Amino acid sequence: MTGRALGMLAVLTVATQLGGCATTPPLEGAKLDGEPRSVILQHPASGETASVTYWRPGDGYDPAAMRQLAVLFRDRRSDEVIPVDPALIDMLVELRQRVGAPPESPIRITSGYRSSITNASLARTNPNVAENSYHMRGQAADFSIAGIPPSRLAEEAAAMQRGGYAMYAHTGHVHVDTGPFRTWTPKTGEPRAPQILEAQARARTRIQALALAQKTTGTKGRVQVADAAAKPGKPSAKPAKAPAKSAAKAPSPDLSRVRVALAQVKEMPVQKTAKR
Repeated sequence: MTGRALGMLAVLTVATQLGGCATTPPLEGAKLDGEPRSVILQHPASGETASVTYWRPGDGYDPAAMRQLAVLFRDRRSDEVIPVDPALIDMLVELRQRVGAPPESPIRITSGYRSSITNASLARTNPNVAENSYHMRGQAADFSIAGIPPSRLAEEAAAMQRGGYAMYAHTGHVHVDTGPFRTWTPKTGEPRAPQILEAQARARTRIQALALAQKTTGTKGRVQVADAAAKPGKPSAKPAKAPAKSAAKAPSPDLSRVRVALAQVKEMPVQKTAKR
């Protein structure tokens, strides 16, 4: 382990003791037996792994093991570490057992703890990020298990009937937390650039069409007025030619529509890269 990680462990020691990790009871109705509980957590992007036995009969939750799991769960943007809810680890281990994955199968944590700053930043660009996310409390995990379809993990999370859960098909992960039992339908989370660009293109096309119609109609109108003023009350020496068929049908300019269209383009949001 690096010196930086060791430093974070030292800082976390006091927080873990205050958080009561060694005495928190398992989830009510958990199907875990009285055998020692072990888990392998992995951060897929960095390859960092924590392999620990975190609970033993008679001793309960091991504070040192829980600190290692908290370090892996840390906010990857700020390196902040807080204690992880032991009930969340029990939930992940039970899900691994329910889907038949072997104990040595790593549970891949794509998102663990998030600081309030990180969560707020993500919420601005990702519609799936809740403003008061359980990730900010160390009570939530976005995870996957190699070889297990996300739909299977979500099905078992539903069958357990405790905590929140949702499947994110577009990223292939499942969210679980130790809040109230509930679920929701995730938004796609796809970038919004195509819709914004399409709206901008439509608005520009409208503006160009209105401007062209205004220019064409306004020019012909000025010529006709000039002819009428030259010889008031008398016909022109040369009858004015009938306007072209297409010009006769040209709509009169609507300046209010032009202003609305210009305002729409001005207020179009600047596209930002979506973050997951």
